[in-house]
Amino acid sequence: MLTFTVGSGPALEVTEFADFDTGQAVYRVTGIGAFTLGWDPDHHPEADQDPLQEILQVAYGTGPLGFRMAEAPVIFGITLAGAEPFTRTALDARALRLRPYRLIVSAPVRVPKGTARRTSEIVSALARHWLAQPWTPELRRAHEHHCAPDSLHRYGGLIAQHEERMRRLHEDHGYYIQRADRATSILQAGPVPAPAGAPPHPFASPGATTDPAGK
Repeated sequence: MLTFTVGSGPALEVTEFADFDTGQAVYRVTGIGAFTLGWDPDHHPEADQDPLQEILQVAYGTGPLGFRMAEAPVIFGITLAGAEPFTRTALDARALRLRPYRLIVSAPVRVPKGTARRTSEIVSALARHWLAQPWTPELRRAHEHHCAPDSLHRYGGLIAQHEERMRRLHEDHGYYIQRADRATSILQAGPVPAPAGAPPHPFASPGATTDPAGK
C-alpha cells in the first residue's frame, strides 16, 4: 500500500499493479477508484523515440478501454469517464491540465473545473511515481509488444500504399522521359523551312520571297 499527499486534500491510500500483458499500470485509490496509466495507443512509442516525446494516457477505470469503465474514479461526487492523453513534458513541468468527461443523460459533458483540477493533481502524482519505477522500461516494452500486431497491420498498409504510388510515379517518369526524348529529337532536327509554294510569313517584308534562290 502506497500513501500520497496530493495538494491540500487528504492523504491517498493507493495500491499499485502492473499489467505486462498490455503494458499498463493500474493504481487503485481507496475511496475514489482506479486510474490506468500507460502510453497512448494511437501514438505508441517507437523503440528509438525520445521519452520526452512520448504521449502518455490515463484511463478512468479498469478493463477494456471505453467511455464507461469498471472502477471509474469518483471525485467530488462526480464519476469520471473515458481516457485522456497527456505529454511527458507537461508532467515533468508539473503543468498537467486534464479535463475529463462525465456522463449526463447519455451525453458526455466536461467535469467542473474543481473536479478537473483535483483529477490533474492525483493523476500527476500517480504518473510521476509510475514513470520513476525500475520496471517501467519493461512495461513500455510490453506495451510495444501488445501494439505490435496493430503496428504491423498499419505499416503494412502504408507500405502497400507507397509501393502503389511508386509504381505510378515510375510509369509517369517513363512517360515523361519518352516525351522529353521526343522534344529533344525535334529540336535537334532544326527549324522547319517553308516549302516551295507556301504562303508568305505574316510578318515578312514586302517583296520578300520564300524561294530559296531569291527569284
